[in-house]
Amino acid sequence: MSLFAELKRRKVIRVAVVYAATAFAVLQGADIMLPRMGVPDWGMNLVVALILLGFPIALVLAWALELTPEGVKRTDDVADAQVAQETTPALLGKRTLLVAGLLVAVGIGLSAGWWLKPGTDDPQGPVAGGPTPPAAPEAPAENPVAAAGGESASPSVAREDGLIAVLPFRNRSVREEDAFFAEGIHDDLLTQLSKIGSLKVISRTSMMRYADTDKSVPEIARELGAAVVLEGAVQRAGEHVRVTVQLIDGASDVHLWAESYDRELTTETIFAIQADIGQAVANAMQVVLSPEETDALRAGSTRNLQAYEAFLRGKLLSGYSGISSETSRQAIAEFDRAIALDPEFAEAYARKADIQLVSFWLAVGPRSLREDARKSVAEAKRLAPDSIETRLAEARQYYFAQLDFASADRILQGILAEVPDHAEAWESSAYVARRDGRFDDAIFAFERALAINPQAVDVINSMVETTAQARGDFAAAAAWLERAERLGGDTRIREIWLHEWQGDVEAAWAAIDGPLPNFVDTPARIAIFSRDAERIESALSPALWPEDQRSPGDFPETYAMARAWALLVMGRQAEADRLLAEIKDRMDQRSDPYPSRWLGNAYYQPVDLPGLMGDLEGVRAAEADFLANAPRDVWGLHSILPRLAGAFARAGDPDRAVHYLEQQVEIFGPHRFLLFAIDPDFDSLREHPRYLALQARYQAWAEAQTNE
Repeated sequence: MSLFAELKRRKVIRVAVVYAATAFAVLQGADIMLPRMGVPDWGMNLVVALILLGFPIALVLAWALELTPEGVKRTDDVADAQVAQETTPALLGKRTLLVAGLLVAVGIGLSAGWWLKPGTDDPQGPVAGGPTPPAAPEAPAENPVAAAGGESASPSVAREDGLIAVLPFRNRSVREEDAFFAEGIHDDLLTQLSKIGSLKVISRTSMMRYADTDKSVPEIARELGAAVVLEGAVQRAGEHVRVTVQLIDGASDVHLWAESYDRELTTETIFAIQADIGQAVANAMQVVLSPEETDALRAGSTRNLQAYEAFLRGKLLSGYSGISSETSRQAIAEFDRAIALDPEFAEAYARKADIQLVSFWLAVGPRSLREDARKSVAEAKRLAPDSIETRLAEARQYYFAQLDFASADRILQGILAEVPDHAEAWESSAYVARRDGRFDDAIFAFERALAINPQAVDVINSMVETTAQARGDFAAAAAWLERAERLGGDTRIREIWLHEWQGDVEAAWAAIDGPLPNFVDTPARIAIFSRDAERIESALSPALWPEDQRSPGDFPETYAMARAWALLVMGRQAEADRLLAEIKDRMDQRSDPYPSRWLGNAYYQPVDLPGLMGDLEGVRAAEADFLANAPRDVWGLHSILPRLAGAFARAGDPDRAVHYLEQQVEIFGPHRFLLFAIDPDFDSLREHPRYLALQARYQAWAEAQTNE
């Protein structure tokens, strides 16, 4: 008997066909189900390996054994008559073909249903008890010029491998007061995804530019350099929530994954959805989440829904851009509410500390916030000492409250060792390096943050400052400024400063078009530099310096000091003397007239008042305090050293004044002379030999820059 006939008789071929069809169906089902069940990539590999190993085993068993009505028997023991009937069957048989065909059809159906599943960011139907939302408009076609290889009107950055863009979630709820919920869920999802070490997630500050955008996914991906784009919608109705999401390839616009969640509204639901989304994104990026990362996504931050909602409101009010005393108070109040509802809410303590520290630093809140932040950080450390939020808050406490840059940097580097692409940690480490005088390290860290978060206007604005002040590279600073303007950021103060740093008072004044919150004294300074009495009076008027912004934070004499300086520059000595005497009387009555003394961003320093009064002994006493007690803050010296130089120049010690001008040049570079040239405090130094040497040094530097 031939081998082929024997294989037919023993039904080996039938088993092989049915096995192959079954394997096909199993593989299709596993490919769909395993990722949704949270099984890592190796789970699919295991299924494939078992199927391959099982194939020869199935063939061997088919050869050796026969299934009969009496049970399983060895093939050789089957009756000759029965065997004779089986020696010439059809090659496969109708039942075999039918079973195999059904299995193949199941596999094809599963595959087709998955790949052809329509992707939409709209709910697939109403939430239980809620209204049916309106249909979303169709996404526009990709820019035809860009698609054809022409120049796009939109800016773009190089595509970064593994970079993920999460578009702002659309709000499908009917009640307007629920709009914050969709925005908060989006913000929290970004926070959670950014903790995954193998993912690079573009932050909310960049993504909010695309709220209500009509740009296509490929356009957005090109502008951000993103590999994949996640978009979604949230609909809240009473006790239920529907979240729909879809993951799209940024280059091809192919839908990689989509899901709709219709659940009871609880924090467990929200965190489970976040974990599912995180797993889907990881699968699409071909990375494996560690068990700890998966557990952290599912665990979330609180089990109290009302506390979570207050926390989301607090986070949305905590953006650094446009922070004010009112938004600061509101954010802190929301975090306090979250903590009252859940006293074990560690992340609420950490975020509260963050806004307290920034409010103190920018003088939009009282100095007492510094001590309040210390308590908030202590509570966060007690509850969750190893969390990224707690460690970020602790690093910022060292940075803002203690100016302990070494400790802040140690914590931030520890975070980056675990999560190498954490944009927020890179940005914070850049600020730390800059204050520490490591300007090249700061620029590198800012660039790393922007590689992950390419449209972070605050970081781009920081690059304007750093390249201009620390390197004198005004062309690069102008390019960064243009990039920030193109992204729609508020760049007014940096534009003014950039003109000021280049000694162009006219351009700086022309750029002033209204008050500058958090930088309220800038118009007055530029006007004083111009020496134009009409401009000075305009800068000191309510139109450019509102009355409610004249005594910010711990600096109640900010406006009065600026006016006294202006009167001196305008030659109105008697008026200036009277005002300065009033200021001194008020300062003498305070137990701590300089609670933030020698802080780099203080509105005035202990040396300013004696300098304006021409009190040389007072200036020397303030200098002694500076040398003995000022914390190390190299970046802050760009503000403090000019105050010392100006005070000595006004008080009659030109040599000491030039000493502090020379220190600025040594730290920041010869381009610093451009600021000396426009400051009226240094008019008495113009013929000083050492001042002339600084001028010659600048001219040589400028000539070298031109030749390059």
